[in-house]
Amino acid sequence: MWLVCAAVDTVVDMKALNKYLPCGSGNLRGADADSLENILGCRKGVVNYFSIVNDTEKKVKVIMDQRLLDAEFTSFHPMDNTGSTAINKEGILKIKELTGRDESTFEIMDFAKMAAEAGGAAAATGG
Repeated sequence: MWLVCAAVDTVVDMKALNKYLPCGSGNLRGADADSLENILGCRKGVVNYFSIVNDTEKKVKVIMDQRLLDAEFTSFHPMDNTGSTAINKEGILKIKELTGRDESTFEIMDFAKMAAEAGGAAAATGG
């Protein structure tokens, strides 16, 4: 299971992401309600970076968009969509540290670069 965190206006090339992640072609889809509740302690529609504190068994790998770390502040819903909490890069990395994440359970990905590379590959092959 992966938790992909990206800015609201980030273009995520789902085909390129599907190729990158170890799942079969076309098998990248949203988690079911039971998995979200049991693993991340949240409901559909309110999944967010903060929910990884509930994943004590580290079943979920976080894929964090580089843009979120490059921003002065990043905003996430704190398990409820009625408000947002802004944190900076240090806050994001502190949560990563406090939840015991390492390179096997937390990865920073440049989605803009991935989209550009995928677009370039598609243009080169005529796709």
